[in-house]
Amino acid sequence: MSAFRGIATGFLGGAIEDKAAKDKNKAEVLKGAALNYLNNTYPETVEAENTRKSNFEILSSTYTPEFANVADASGFTVDKASMDRLETLLKTNKIDKKKLESSNFATDYNNRYETRGKTFEEKYAPIFEQIGVKEIGGMGPYTVQSQLEGDTEMDAPKASTTPMEENKAFSSMQVSDFLIPIGTSIALDANKFAKAAESVRGFDELITIDPVSKQASVKLGNRSNEYTALRNITQEVLPQFGTGKEGEASLPAAISFANKVLDQRVNQVIFGKQTETGRIPGLVELKPDPKNANNMVASNSFSGGFLNKFSTAPEQKTYLAQGIRDLPTLEEQRYFAETFPEGVKFNDGSDAKIFLLQITGLAK
Repeated sequence: MSAFRGIATGFLGGAIEDKAAKDKNKAEVLKGAALNYLNNTYPETVEAENTRKSNFEILSSTYTPEFANVADASGFTVDKASMDRLETLLKTNKIDKKKLESSNFATDYNNRYETRGKTFEEKYAPIFEQIGVKEIGGMGPYTVQSQLEGDTEMDAPKASTTPMEENKAFSSMQVSDFLIPIGTSIALDANKFAKAAESVRGFDELITIDPVSKQASVKLGNRSNEYTALRNITQEVLPQFGTGKEGEASLPAAISFANKVLDQRVNQVIFGKQTETGRIPGLVELKPDPKNANNMVASNSFSGGFLNKFSTAPEQKTYLAQGIRDLPTLEEQRYFAETFPEGVKFNDGSDAKIFLLQITGLAK
C-alpha cells in the first residue's frame, strides 16, 4: 500500500467515524426532543386546548355562542386568570347581544383551532417524523392523539356563530366593542314619565294632567303591562341620553327610543316590519283588512317562513317559549302574550295565544 493510499484510507475512516458520532449525537438530540414532546409539550398542549374548549362552552351556554366566539378570539378562554378578568369586566358592562347577532365574524372557534394546529404542525414536524407520525392533518394535538391511538375521529367544539355574508365587511372581534357600560342609574320620576309618555302609543287617552297641580293621573286598564314595559325600557336607556337632573332634558328622547325598542321586541317580531327593500314577515301571516283594502291585519295562521322552519307543535312551542323568556322583563313578556293575535293554532290544534298567556302567568 502506497503512503498516499494509507493516508487516504485513514482520512476516510476518520471522516466516517466523525459522521457516525455526529449522527449519534443528532439521534440522541432528536430522541430527547421526542421524549420531551411526548412527556411535556404534547400533554400541555392537549390540556391547554381542553381548558380553552371548556371555557368556550361555558361562555356559550351562559351568554351566547356569538359572545363566546368573540371572547375566545380576544384570549379570554385560555386560562382561569383570563376568565376571571372577563368576569370582572362584565360586572361593570353588559353585553350588546343585538350587535353581536348582526355581526359578520371572519373566524369562529374551529377556524382558530385549525390555525393553531397548522402552526403546531410546522413547529414540531421534525419531532412528529422522529416518533413515526408523518402527517397530522393540520389540526393540532387532537389529531395527533387520534392517529397515535389509531382513531381518526376528532372531537373539536362546534362554534355557533353568525353566518358570513359575501361582500359584507368583517366585524371586530374585540370584546370591548360589544360591551355597554352600566351607567349610573338616573331616577325616573313617575309623574314626569307619565306626562312625557302622552306622546307615544296613544297613552294620551289614558293620562290626565291636572291643570292646577300639574300632576298626572294614569288609568291604564288592560294596558298596564304595555305602559310598565315602556317605562322599564326608558329607565334602561335613559343614561344614554344624558345625565341631567332626573334626565329632564333627555326624557322625551329616551321615551321615543324606548318606544321603538318595544316595537322591535314585540310588534315587529309578531307581525313583521316594512323595510326599503320589502316587507320582512313576522311570526303571524298578514291578510288584507276587509274594512280597508290598503291596510293589513293579522290572520289566524303562522307565517309560511315560521311553519317551514318549525313544522311540529313541540318545535313551535319551544321556539315561542324561549323567545318570550328572552325578553328582559315580565311586563314585556306579558305584553307580548297580550299582543299576540287570537285564533292562531299550533300544528296540534292548540291555541298559541292561550299558550303564551299561560307561560307568562296571565292564564291558567
